[in-house]
Amino acid sequence: MTTKAIRSNRAGLGISITILGGLCFAIQDAGIKWLSAEIAVLQLLFLRSLFGLVFLSASTGLSGEKISLRVNRPWLLLARSGINILSWVLFFSGLKYLPLATAVALFFSFPLFLAIISVPLLGERVGIRRVLAIVVGFFGVLLITNPVAGLSIPALMMLAAALGWAIVASLTRILGEKENTSTLLFYTLLGFAVLLAIPQCWLWKSPDLDAYLMIIGVAFVGVIAQFAVTKAYAIASPSLIAPFEYTALVWSAVIGYLVWGDLADSYAIAGAFLIIGSGVYIIHRETINRARAENN
Repeated sequence: MTTKAIRSNRAGLGISITILGGLCFAIQDAGIKWLSAEIAVLQLLFLRSLFGLVFLSASTGLSGEKISLRVNRPWLLLARSGINILSWVLFFSGLKYLPLATAVALFFSFPLFLAIISVPLLGERVGIRRVLAIVVGFFGVLLITNPVAGLSIPALMMLAAALGWAIVASLTRILGEKENTSTLLFYTLLGFAVLLAIPQCWLWKSPDLDAYLMIIGVAFVGVIAQFAVTKAYAIASPSLIAPFEYTALVWSAVIGYLVWGDLADSYAIAGAFLIIGSGVYIIHRETINRARAENN
């Protein structure tokens, strides 16, 4: 098989598992949204983390990627875990009151935040074209939140979650120089389990068997989603893979309609397209700039 054919196969596999990851993320989000009508978000995230640790241990046993208990930058890892927890709590708290597709579309504004905070955190330069893309993206955010109705608290939660995730992504890029994916995911899930164990003392509500089975399913597809997207970036070009992450929006819209009967209005559709377009362009420009820096 030629080098060109091998690259084509790896690209096709990368795209396929990215789409699979997007579907798994959408199923996870829909599952937690459904469960949050009866069970507190903090309890759901606590149980998801416990089951996620079990699935992570099993998956690392199969993949051979070892979890390191010693890390090179523990305080940075602790900060990443704390911000990650806050981001997830905000996301699922806002998701409880928003249509699934709207919530996911707002969350996908995180590349816009990432482009902004990469300047102080990563020392990157943001040119005029990326600035314009950020402006267009935030205009899309305003459209999704419906400028006629005004900005709601759940929508603000989702944007705060997107900002938090952008910070987490920046810290992941720094920590990833020394730590593997399984180690970062292990400490994230462990941080969730430890910190969220505290509020269980006063909000715990014993789920029934159906709820437990659904939580286990949510944890399972969540781990698959994170590994799928991580693996995709490892075997194919980020500029090729990143746009296909937005398929999670399509899956979310389909699931939202089938389960809750949600239909996006014209503002939400236009805003989603603007966010997707600006996000893809920012990722494209970042890939070009990185390639130029490596060649110099």
